[in-house]
Amino acid sequence: MNNSKVLNLFKALSDETRLKIVKLLLKGEKCVCDIVPFTKRTQSTVSIQLAKLEKLGIVKSRREGKNIYYRIANKEVKKIFSMIDFSRFEQSLKKEISWYPIIDDKKCNGCGLCISLCSRGVFDIDEKRKKAFVKNPNSCITGCTLCGIYCPQNAIKFSDTSKNLKKVIYENLHDLHDFNGVT
Repeated sequence: MNNSKVLNLFKALSDETRLKIVKLLLKGEKCVCDIVPFTKRTQSTVSIQLAKLEKLGIVKSRREGKNIYYRIANKEVKKIFSMIDFSRFEQSLKKEISWYPIIDDKKCNGCGLCISLCSRGVFDIDEKRKKAFVKNPNSCITGCTLCGIYCPQNAIKFSDTSKNLKKVIYENLHDLHDFNGVT
């Protein structure tokens, strides 16, 4: 597995819901009905994140009647994820990367989509100005850019660069054992 594929695997983990899903699926195949309560997210949110994981080739699904079951896609991916101390990785990202959204006040039209998309209470609306603002920047998940992607005005940027995020992920990769020559 080359560096860019490994980096994409770790980028996928930059969302808390996807991280929880992967941690659960390392224990074996699970039905969406089991994944939703584990993540403490809505079924819609979980389905969106599962679709992203499937598109990245991290998980595979199968249908059985009305239920859809998910599992880690292949042995190589499972081996890599099994070697990760997720709690250490999450803590390391938060300590080493100052990650939070920044709203360009000139571009923000106050639509509130950022508030709807973010389940972590990062944003709020300033009723007087009728614009969104960052209320709880430290609640933002390191690497999550969902609000910025879907902002119709392209008013949301982030405090850290992708280059720094990649650097920290790369440094965490070097701490793993038996990585089949991936450096």
